[in-house]
Amino acid sequence: MAMADINLAYKLMKENFGRYGEEIMPFKEILADLKLIKTDKRGKVIRETVSSKAKAAMMANLLSHYLPPFFRENSVSEYESLIQKANCFDQGKITTRKQFDRIYEEYKDAKEMLFRGQSEAKWRLYNKLQRFWLKEKLYESVESYMKIVDSLVEIGLSDYGDKIRELIEIYNIKTINPVSVLGFLQHHKCPTPLLDWTYRFQNALYFAIDDTDEIISNIEIENYFSVYFIDEKHFEGGNLRVIIEESLLSTEREFIEKMISLMTSDEKVKEDLIKHYEGKRLVTTKEHVDRGLITFMTKIENLFAGPIIYFSDKDIESEILFSINNSPNILNQAGVFIWNSDPSKPIELIGQEQNEKIPNDNNINPYFFCNCFNIHKKLKNYIRNKLESDGITKEHIYPSSEIDTWNVFEKSKSASSKK
Repeated sequence: MAMADINLAYKLMKENFGRYGEEIMPFKEILADLKLIKTDKRGKVIRETVSSKAKAAMMANLLSHYLPPFFRENSVSEYESLIQKANCFDQGKITTRKQFDRIYEEYKDAKEMLFRGQSEAKWRLYNKLQRFWLKEKLYESVESYMKIVDSLVEIGLSDYGDKIRELIEIYNIKTINPVSVLGFLQHHKCPTPLLDWTYRFQNALYFAIDDTDEIISNIEIENYFSVYFIDEKHFEGGNLRVIIEESLLSTEREFIEKMISLMTSDEKVKEDLIKHYEGKRLVTTKEHVDRGLITFMTKIENLFAGPIIYFSDKDIESEILFSINNSPNILNQAGVFIWNSDPSKPIELIGQEQNEKIPNDNNINPYFFCNCFNIHKKLKNYIRNKLESDGITKEHIYPSSEIDTWNVFEKSKSASSKK
């Protein structure tokens, strides 16, 4: 084992003892050997103090960090190291003001990109409902995950429907749909299956440092918060607006071709007619929307048919809108949502599973759900001052913080409980 590997393996083993205690080591003689390891003035391992048993134990632990976290269906998993996290994200580490200033200038005006901030680098990308589903063991008391989501929509609409209708009149949208209800609840403290992202790098930074402490830990990953980012185009395959538009065009194209076939058997006439109607719509998208297309497509049972779905109302000129811009919070936060229908798998794991289903024998590159900056918590105050100078404050991010929809979650737990 190279000295660099020994130092890394020793560091990770010490982190394990700090996290779990010495009881994780089943063989006492190995534990005794590990305690005999000495380091020099620079903190580097003195090779002569490492026994073969200690080296083997440290190597096994090191290798475990090159694998993703073990997934457990009924518990929340976390990344134990930045090495382990690299299985799922193409990541960079930011530890100095100079490094931060560089990425801030590069991404503060970024377009067509989605960002998400989290106050702990070790957290996986679970939505809030998943966390409560697992930590409160709701799978033991609630009929099903879909049932509690149905209840969130039903009770949310009952309690806040008038407020949501009042807000979506900005865009002259006449109907509320399940996604608009869940989006409103999400931005006012109620857990939902939606994961918040934003079009603004600064907003993601604000969320990342909002609840971050600066307590330095002996476990490296606990000294970092994270900002995730991805090109919006990578979500186009799961963008429900795009899916609807393409489906409407495909359905009408098939209908037109079938009607032309019934009208004539002359191949030249068929070809001319098909060319004539190419790209033309028999019924406008607005007519489909007015007939309840969005409401139908966003029914909870239909959303659960897809593992990852992306919702954005950024293009307000589009005839297909989901009415998610129904809160001053969402508007100021430049918010978009990613739906994850699984009750226990973080979204990066869902993404990996979907990628494995795509035949691509020539692709030898590893799969990453998105990019990630792990930023040291010692930079928190420096970052806060920079954000405030750009107008990113609590008042800007939460202009309507007086609304609290938590009670909808409590009611939904009762309404969806096993009989």
